[in-house]
Amino acid sequence: MANRSAPLIAGMVAIVIALTACSPKSTVKPEGAAQSVVDVVSGQTGFHPTDVHCPSGVEAKVGQEFDCHFTGPEGKPYTAHLRITKVDGERVDFDVRSRPS
Repeated sequence: MANRSAPLIAGMVAIVIALTACSPKSTVKPEGAAQSVVDVVSGQTGFHPTDVHCPSGVEAKVGQEFDCHFTGPEGKPYTAHLRITKVDGERVDFDVRSRPS
């Protein structure tokens, strides 16, 4: 059985169609970023977060960074740090790294 008290460290590029073009500057859809966190964390650790919260209004540009938050193993708070690595039309690539908050 995996040690559930070990920190979840997930680092991987996640690709998501996560833009909205409602404003002059495209922004990342919070639900798309949250799904990227779920995909990366569950794919690398086997733990499936169910309550990922990401901010709205994040400009979709390379280098932009922001944090999402979720509950990890044993009910402990975790932070997923996302950095946009590529924007191609409506496709956004993220580097996702998570850690206990």
